[in-house]
Amino acid sequence: MGRDEPASFMDSVALSGHAKRFRIQKNGDFMNRLENFHESRNDLLGFLGSILEGVISEEHLGAGTDALRKQLKPLIRAYPFLDLCYVLNPDGRQIGTNIVGARCFPSLGKEGDGEDRSQRPYYRQARDSAGSVLTPPYFSSATRSLCVTVSTPVRDEDNHLLGIVVADIDYEQVMTLLEDDHRRKAMEPFFKGIYSVFSLGLLVVSVGLAIQAFHSLRQVFGNLTEIADTTPSFQATILLTLALAIFDLAKTIFEEEVLLRKDVRRHSATRRTLTRFIASILIAISIEALMLVFKFAIQDPTHLNEAGWLVFTVVGLLIGLGVYVYLGARAEILLTRNKAREKQHAFGPVIDARKVGNPLRMKPRTALSGEIPSVRD
Repeated sequence: MGRDEPASFMDSVALSGHAKRFRIQKNGDFMNRLENFHESRNDLLGFLGSILEGVISEEHLGAGTDALRKQLKPLIRAYPFLDLCYVLNPDGRQIGTNIVGARCFPSLGKEGDGEDRSQRPYYRQARDSAGSVLTPPYFSSATRSLCVTVSTPVRDEDNHLLGIVVADIDYEQVMTLLEDDHRRKAMEPFFKGIYSVFSLGLLVVSVGLAIQAFHSLRQVFGNLTEIADTTPSFQATILLTLALAIFDLAKTIFEEEVLLRKDVRRHSATRRTLTRFIASILIAISIEALMLVFKFAIQDPTHLNEAGWLVFTVVGLLIGLGVYVYLGARAEILLTRNKAREKQHAFGPVIDARKVGNPLRMKPRTALSGEIPSVRD
């Protein structure tokens, strides 16, 4: 919203320490959200703009703040992803107090009247735009979550600016609605709990192997008279390597499936998880192959061929991983281009975010008529 949106990117970086910590915990993978926003921006702008266009008319602006509140309150009730609404006059000053949703602090409903928002990006862009404009996601101090702001200018028949309707949108909720992702979101805590249990199990196994490895090391240093026997040393190295590989696997699963937000519709998310998993296996096998080469070279040179084949296996796996990453990235680029081409073919040229909407067709709707656009509109 106006009081929460930073005037610039640097303002968003300069949030309080508490806000930064919350943003990291609540919105762990911010880059994925930004990529998802840029891919869906036109669809999101068209949907949100259709909600605000025509809600406020010249008559409502002239009737006072009570009439404006009467028009905006049904929007908050009808759309749970709307966190806050208000109206600005042509100079960027707010008309009346905020209309707040359930996630906002109740005290915000008594604030905002007369505040100067003329320096806010959503005001300046909407002032110069023919239709609705949309800000990139930012951290809202009102809801402690990511949100976007949509602003729609209200103009008369001569295209003179009469006011601007502004709404704060919960980014996670509106994207879940557009992607029809409710069922997966509902099951997400259950899946995260399962992944947490398995990660903990792998961690216990890793600790057990490490204990056995240190026990082997104690045998090495406890019996220095048989220092020529390298078996305990190799055994400790193999156990420690395996423990480290299993620990890294547990860490990867916990980070990817529990801590980070994973967009299952993005090929890059799956490719990242698989790459980290195979990289952990590669490190473990590489160290094991090196240990076998040294062990057989010292104890039984006749088995060096087996160790050599294991080294070649590591090389083959590494080459396969490189080919998979390259082809996966190429496939994602082609899919993105085809999607953009199909959208342009179906809907015409790509929508300009500052030219969405037609001010001449923004006819007012009354709150009593119940003409609230549905998700299918």
